[in-house]
Amino acid sequence: CRPMKYTVTIDMAAIDVVATLIDENQNQKVMHFPYEGMAFPTDPVTPDNIVNTLVDALASMRADLPGEYDEIVEVRFATGIANGWFAMDENFTPLTDVVSGGDNRAAKYVDALMINGIGGQLQRKTGLPMTATEPLVFTLWMKNERPEAYTNAAHFMGVLEYVTYRLFGLNIVDEALAARTGYYNVAHKTWDVQALAVTGLTAEQLPEIVADTEVKAPLLPEVMAKTGLNADTVFYLR
Repeated sequence: CRPMKYTVTIDMAAIDVVATLIDENQNQKVMHFPYEGMAFPTDPVTPDNIVNTLVDALASMRADLPGEYDEIVEVRFATGIANGWFAMDENFTPLTDVVSGGDNRAAKYVDALMINGIGGQLQRKTGLPMTATEPLVFTLWMKNERPEAYTNAAHFMGVLEYVTYRLFGLNIVDEALAARTGYYNVAHKTWDVQALAVTGLTAEQLPEIVADTEVKAPLLPEVMAKTGLNADTVFYLR
C-alpha cells in the first residue's frame, strides 16, 4: 500500500483552530483545537496563543496520520479571525491582544472620518466600506486610546500575517488580505499614502504586499521540528 498524501485547510476561528484533513480520495476529517483559556468569542486572544495552537494542531495531525509514510503535502489557510489586527515592537513581539470582528469600540472614528469627508475619499481608493472593525480604524482607536502600544509599535499586522512571520520568518501579506485593511490602494496596488497619513503610520510598519498566495519559503527549522512537516510541504495564504 503506497503512502497517502493529505491536504490540510486551516481556519483560525474566534475560539479555536479548525483544521480539515483531506486525503487523496477527498475523504475529510474536521478537528477543533481550542485556544488556551478561551471560552467565548468575545474573550481576548493573544497572537502567540493562536500561533502556538496552530503549531500544536499541525503536529497533532501529522502524528496521527494512519500510515507510517503518509505525509501532509499541502496546507491552505482560510482568512481566520475577521480583520484581526494588532501592534508589535521592533522584535515582532505583540504589544496588544488581537482586536477582531464584533468589536465596535472604534465606531466613533468611522463617524468622524465620514463626516469630514476623508472616509469617503479612502473608500473610493481602497474599495472597502469603512466599518468599526477595519484595521485602519482600529489603528486610529489605538493611537488615541492605547497610546503606549501605538507609540512603541514598529509593526502592525493581522493574524495570518503573524502566522506567516512565525512559521516562515516572512513579513508579507497577499493582495486580497491587504485589501481588507483599509490601507490598500486598489488602483496602485500599494499602501495608500493618505490612509497611512490618517493613522500616522509608514509603509515600513506594514507587511510587504505580494501577489502570489503560495509561500515562497520553507518552514523555519524549529517549526519543522515541532510539527513533523518538511521543507517540501507547500503552504498557501488562502
